[in-house]
Parts: sequence; structure tokens; C-alpha cells
Amino acid sequence: MGGMADTLTRPGKGGQPPRQPGRSPAPARPTRPTKPTRSGPPAARRRPKRPPQPRPVVIVGIAVALWTTVLGLACLVSLTLAAWVTATRHGNAVRPALATAVQAWLLANHAGLAISGGSVGIVPLGLTVGLGALLVRGGRQAARLSSGRDLFDCLAAAFAVALPYGLIAALLTKPAGWGQVRPQPLQALAGAFTLALICAFVGALRETGQRAVVLARVPHTVRRVVRAGLAATAVIVGVGAASVGAGLVLHAGRAATVMSNLDGGVSASLLMAAVSVAYLPNVAIWGSAFSVGPGFAVGAKTTVTFSAVHLGALPAVPLLAALPANGAPPTFARLAVIAPIAAGLLAGWLLARARVHTPNADGPWWERQRLMDAAWGLAAGAVAGLLMGILAWLSGGPVGPGRMAQVGPSAWHVGIAVTFEVGVLAAATTWLLGWRGERPVTVVEETADAEPV
Repeated sequence: MGGMADTLTRPGKGGQPPRQPGRSPAPARPTRPTKPTRSGPPAARRRPKRPPQPRPVVIVGIAVALWTTVLGLACLVSLTLAAWVTATRHGNAVRPALATAVQAWLLANHAGLAISGGSVGIVPLGLTVGLGALLVRGGRQAARLSSGRDLFDCLAAAFAVALPYGLIAALLTKPAGWGQVRPQPLQALAGAFTLALICAFVGALRETGQRAVVLARVPHTVRRVVRAGLAATAVIVGVGAASVGAGLVLHAGRAATVMSNLDGGVSASLLMAAVSVAYLPNVAIWGSAFSVGPGFAVGAKTTVTFSAVHLGALPAVPLLAALPANGAPPTFARLAVIAPIAAGLLAGWLLARARVHTPNADGPWWERQRLMDAAWGLAAGAVAGLLMGILAWLSGGPVGPGRMAQVGPSAWHVGIAVTFEVGVLAAATTWLLGWRGERPVTVVEETADAEPV
């Protein structure tokens, strides 16, 4: 008995317990290979990440304004220095090239340049759009770094960016002065502050998600009218840009001659190409003013309208090669009359499709006669006229003394013409399409109309 007990309790081979009689051996559990551990103290436990602390909005606004200014100026300085280095003939002083870059930056911020006997105030809208994109991004950064949440925080971030940006523009008028060119500090302050305030506020709204909140507070009828006016404006500007492009294609030889006659070699051609791109939106708006009727001027006592074209001596700018010759405008230019017609029809269709007004047979007489439909069409025309008037004002301005002190379209004439043409067509289209709105509006349609754009 003792020997049997010793046999039962004695471990088998490899340290395993002996097999029990009448029992099958249990399968061994697979063991995971252990990773080699590094010698040293045990790693400390990771602490949860804390949310970033909000930074003062004033400090953030100053930093964003400086960053936006430096980035915009760096692009212009690089371009002007490249043109100065590769020019056929240039002086040893580099300050004129730097002053030119700062002057272009100030012009893009709607700061006038005073010269002998006149001023230069035409804004390169292409460059302004680029600076506006930088300011929108700066507004988003300011709202994010300052932990903006509500509408008041968005306004605070916008003002924190706009105020130092305007002060920087006013201070840069001193080094930008060279020769007979003297930038205007007050105009630089007002223009840069306004541009930065609008763009930074838009960026802050996008970053904080307050854009939907602001749109929800606006009545849906007003949103539909504004959307129709924006669509009409886009159609008019698009047709104007197409007419300018067609003119450049037809007069490509004239534009190439202007480029080849520039004194300065390849660098001058590249710089002129950059200037042409910066002022391309201006010329597109001039084409829009031509399509709606009032036209535009390229110097005193010059007109480019549907009835006739009267031009004098023009500056050596390739974009002006798209202008028609003196006399009656060509046939393709007259086709631009479709711009206000298409804009009015589109605005009226959008208003009727959005169900701005549902006729009510038991309502007042103005509802029975669907006069509100026509009123909303006139309102959309007024929105388009206001926008086109602002664009016409921004696209024009003086380019020097003498006859070139009057360049571009008249903002009042363009705004009134667009309001009348687009408004009447939009009102008629909305009123005619309103006959289809006699069927009752379902709950689903009302819910769809109440959704924000």
C-alpha cells in the first residue's frame, strides 16, 4: 500500500502529475509567448488628456492678423522680387520693388493711392478674394483657439482680428510711399478693417457652427428671396465673364501684341499676366454692366454700351484687348442681353418652386389676386440690384489723373437697371407659376419649407 501511494503521488516525466487510472489525460493549455520586457522602473499610468485651455481672444486676434498680413505680403513680395531680378534692366535699389508689393496689398484692401494730380483707387478684386480667403481661415483659427461657442464669441473674434489688421494696414502706408505715390492711411484703416471684420466673422461662424443658428433666426421667406437674388446675380456675372472671354479669344492677336511690346522681357510679361489675373473679376463685372444696359467707361467721355462704343487712347493692358472697336458693338456682344432675361426667369422659378406664397381664396384681395407673388419677385430683383451695384462700385475707380480718373461702370445706374429688369421678369414669372400653387399645402411640404437653406 505504501508503494502504491508513492506511485500515485510521484510526479511523472517532465514534472507532470502521473496519470490517474481510468481518466484520460487533460489537454495542456497553450501558453502565449511572453514579450521581452525592458529593464527599468514601471511605466507611469497615462493621464487623460485635458481639453486645451482657451486663450485670450485679444492675443489670438493680434497673432492671426499678423500671420494673415505676413502671408499675403510674402506672396506679393516674392512675385515682385522675381520680376525685379529677372528684368532686363533694373536698378540696384530693391526698395521700389518692395514698395510696389505693399501698394498692391493696400489696393486689395481698398486703400487709395494718391499720386501727382490724381489718385489710383481701382481694387484688384482677384487679389481681394485671395486675401479674403486668408482672413476667413484666420477667423476660424481665432474662434478655435479662443474656444468660441456662441454668436457673441464670433463677434469678439472678428473684432479681435479686424482691429489690428486695420491698424497694420494704416501703418504700412508709410513704407509703401515711394516717389509720387502716397497711400491714404484713413482709407487703408477703413478698408482693411471692413474686409477683415466680414471675412473673420464668416470664418468664426463656420468654425463654431453658428451659421445654422443665424439662418434659423431669419424667416424662411426672406431666405428664399435672398437666394433668388443671389442666383440672379450669379447669372448676370457669369454671362458678363463669358462675353469678356469671347472678346479675348476673338482679339487674342491684339492681346499678344500688347504683351510682346512690353519693355522688360519675360519678367515684365509674367508680372503683367499676374496683374491681368488680379483684375479679371473687375472686367467680368464690366461685361455684366454692359449686358444689363448702362455699360461702363474706360476714361472720361468714353462709353461702351449696346447702342454705341466710343473709346479713346487705352492703356497697354492685355485685358482691354477684349473691348470692341468704335462704332456699333459686334453681334456676339449683343447676345449678352440674355443675362437679365435669364436672371429674372431663374429668380421667378426659384421663388415659385420654393412656395414663398400660397394663394388663399378666402383671404384679402391681394392674396386672391396673387399680388404677393409679384411682390416677392420684385424683392428678389431689389436684392440682385443691390448686389450688382456693390460689385460695380468695387470694380471701378480712378486709375490716375486726367481722363483716366473715370473708369468702370456707374454703381447707381447698374443697380437701378438690374432691379427693374430682373424684378419685373421675376415678378411676372412667379405670378404666372403661382397658378400651380392653388392645391393645398401638405404637412410634409410645410416641414420642407421650414428647413433652413
